[in-house]
Amino acid sequence: MYTGTLTKMDADNAFAGDIASLDFDINFSMVANDFKAKDQHPDYIIEARSPRGRYVRIGSAWAATSRAGNDYMSMAFNLPGIAGPVRVNAVQDKDAPEGSYKIIPMAAAA
Repeated sequence: MYTGTLTKMDADNAFAGDIASLDFDINFSMVANDFKAKDQHPDYIIEARSPRGRYVRIGSAWAATSRAGNDYMSMAFNLPGIAGPVRVNAVQDKDAPEGSYKIIPMAAAA
């Protein structure tokens, strides 16, 4: 089970966030993908700081809209000790200020 938050920053279409489970707790930043050339390419790049303070890409995100018309972020993380990408969605938190999202696990395919 994964949980976390995502908050839109004031400048440059950037976000700050965190994702956690019992095994890890990571702060990250999400910035627009300036190299997006195709629709399939991610809209955002997710980065975190290494223990030595270097920025390391740990994932990607795509802006999406639900069938009900709600905007959300579809996110994929490559996290330490976990095989394969961790897929989550960041949905707007109705009880929080504009630009605040709650990270939730993706719904399983029916």
